[in-house]
Amino acid sequence: MTELIENTLQLLNSSCAPEVMAVLDPNPSELMEAASILEHYRIPDSRSVKLLALFVLLKLARKRHANVCFTSTCLTRKILDGDYFQSLYIQLAMQFEEMELVRYLAPQLKKYYIRQALGKDESEPLTFTLQAYLQAEQAAARKNRAI
Repeated sequence: MTELIENTLQLLNSSCAPEVMAVLDPNPSELMEAASILEHYRIPDSRSVKLLALFVLLKLARKRHANVCFTSTCLTRKILDGDYFQSLYIQLAMQFEEMELVRYLAPQLKKYYIRQALGKDESEPLTFTLQAYLQAEQAAARKNRAI
């Protein structure tokens, strides 16, 4: 599992534009939890790295946008970093051919950002959403094999 996380962080470090100066600081426990979910669903290693990278980018975008305070001197930096991670998520999802994940997560992300804008912080953890996506994906694969 640590190899998956190390490979994911290497991928992200090589994907981030250095001139942006965005700091990759994912929460280690969230990384472990997401890696465990991917392992549980027996996702191949090459795809697990990509899915975990996309997960990390979404978590970082949420983190930056969640910490925005209008009195903060770092307001612009936080907004730009969050937007950068969100756009890199889309860019890499296209590159990795994981647009089904983007389509699946889009409504949940929109609801999350609306709740956040309204000052409500009772959102489902992103790991639950990742797990629900993998369950739906495997159910669809089983259905297609049965036909």
